[in-house]
Amino acid sequence: MQWERGTRRRFCGSLAAAAAIPWLPAAGHAAPTLDLADPRDALTAMVKMRGSLVPEDVPHWYYGTIYGVLPGRAPTPLVDFEGSEIDWYERQPDGTYRAWAATVSFFRDIRTRAWLETFDNPITGDRNVVRPNSISVKAHYVYSALGYKRSDDPRPLPADGRITDLLNWQELGDDIWLTMRRAYPPGSAMGEHQLLRGSRTELFDPDTTRVRTTAAPTYIAPWPAWMNMADHPGHTVWAGPAKKLDRVEDYPPALLERMERQFPEKLTAKPG
Repeated sequence: MQWERGTRRRFCGSLAAAAAIPWLPAAGHAAPTLDLADPRDALTAMVKMRGSLVPEDVPHWYYGTIYGVLPGRAPTPLVDFEGSEIDWYERQPDGTYRAWAATVSFFRDIRTRAWLETFDNPITGDRNVVRPNSISVKAHYVYSALGYKRSDDPRPLPADGRITDLLNWQELGDDIWLTMRRAYPPGSAMGEHQLLRGSRTELFDPDTTRVRTTAAPTYIAPWPAWMNMADHPGHTVWAGPAKKLDRVEDYPPALLERMERQFPEKLTAKPG
């Protein structure tokens, strides 16, 4: 019993010592080379998760369902969507990043998954001509240790800001999640909650410029213009997964064919 009590005291002392260490890697897990509580390291980690530390096209394939949200009614699934978002991050001499994006969404029938040319709107009773959703904003994004914004937002980043206050990190085993919101200028009637999942091993590898991620964004926006519902109450919620790919040739063939035929200019986000 005396040996057992001494062993227990030594074991508990070891646990207390380990608890005093800010982070103790489990066997087989990568030790952190970035301090996610430090704004500069957090900026680097965010860019690796979202895009790439070197200026290059980073394509994301995504799909999901658009729900119509009306006052006092349960959300109504309207159409499925599938699309391409390509990001391009470029580090500036002052250590900040500028980011450009090229985004196109196409629409499918929820039941048959066929590409939609027309849509029988269950809310209005009208038949709508469906148009792809091509985002053609000329602005880019500015990411800094102070925070982030879109370039057409006239508000300066706060001099005492910290990007760490805008990022939420969660870890379990080798999985790491980053949660944040997309930046919009004042007055924008939309918002996007972004959740990305990647590997700690890749994130903390100093020789890796980008992390292979999957994502689960939730986009809240007004009715698509082609639905002709500008004066109708309510809004839409776009929900579905996304995946970062190595190149656009990795897109599903049907999506790539549509992109090449209808929006070849959107197959790169390279500025200029």
